[in-house]
Amino acid sequence: MNIGARIKLARARARLSIRELAEKVGVSGTAISKFERGETMPRQSTLLNIAKALSVGAEFFFREVKVDVVCPAYRKRSSLSGRDRQAIEGIIVETLERYLSAEQLFPEGHDPGDFPRLTIDSVEGVEQAADSLRNEWTLGLDPVDDLCGSLEKCGVKVISVSGPSGFDGYSCWVNHKIPAIVFNSNSPGDRQRFDIAHELGHLALTGDSLDDEKAAHRFAAAFLVPASAVYAELGRKRSNLSFDELLLLKRKYRVSMQVWMRRAYDLAVIDQSTYTSLYKRLSARGWRSKEPDGVPKEEPQRLRLLVYQALAENLITPSYAATLLDEKPQHPVVEQALSEPSSALVKEYARNKELTAFADIDPEVLRDDDR
Repeated sequence: MNIGARIKLARARARLSIRELAEKVGVSGTAISKFERGETMPRQSTLLNIAKALSVGAEFFFREVKVDVVCPAYRKRSSLSGRDRQAIEGIIVETLERYLSAEQLFPEGHDPGDFPRLTIDSVEGVEQAADSLRNEWTLGLDPVDDLCGSLEKCGVKVISVSGPSGFDGYSCWVNHKIPAIVFNSNSPGDRQRFDIAHELGHLALTGDSLDDEKAAHRFAAAFLVPASAVYAELGRKRSNLSFDELLLLKRKYRVSMQVWMRRAYDLAVIDQSTYTSLYKRLSARGWRSKEPDGVPKEEPQRLRLLVYQALAENLITPSYAATLLDEKPQHPVVEQALSEPSSALVKEYARNKELTAFADIDPEVLRDDDR
């Protein structure tokens, strides 16, 4: 059990530097560094202080490591700082650990099969790939109202993260085989849906002939609004589009007016001069950055559903359910930190006289140099 790696993960998630964590805990920065490198083990009292400083339960440091995140796909234009990026990666790893723990409670659960990989070599191929994936997942051609739910049903782990404005989305392979998508909970609903579909494109598309970002952008638009839907709603050839009809289509398909304008242009429903004119008129109304009629935000539900099912079947305790959902238990008890099935190392810590000696003391008052 690598407690040092768990401390580093929690620190990254909390957006704290080694020095900042050391100040909160009351130890030296050198001590924190040694803990994280595994050169020394923190005393039980110090571990309680670290847990409180990082807003995690003591059990966090003893969880089985279930996640190996590979192949990250951050946007090339991302302006995230190193600390923000590490924080988001920490949140992803910790959330996926809880997700996989919840899934293990139902070993006979639904198996979505292998995730489709689609080879492309042209823009037309991107359109066909989006249609192919919709067909394989039996989504039809109608608007996908619950995008998160549809992807989760097909085996994609979808996670909502409260990120800074520079963060749009993230996709990766968990344990080399499980597709995962992360999106910013602070973005508008239509933006969230496009970002999720964009990251889906990064996961599904293969091939070296097209720019990855441009291909994922085209895939996102085609997946959310198939070409056949564009032709059915707008016709094959138009001399102009009205904002009134674009607003109606935005409500129906839950994508922005700008996505609809781009789809009409990409599919030659309107020409370049009409497309340019529409954008100028949109900008004049101040709608390029904030369009009218917001779209409901996406909310992944599968992890919560699994936890509620496990509670109903008495497979877990309410305190462990709170751990899986990263929530505070409604009725915390002294043993709550050990509510998850624990390893021998956790039990050893639990039996340690020093730990029980500090059980009734506020960790805030504890100070330890650990030198």
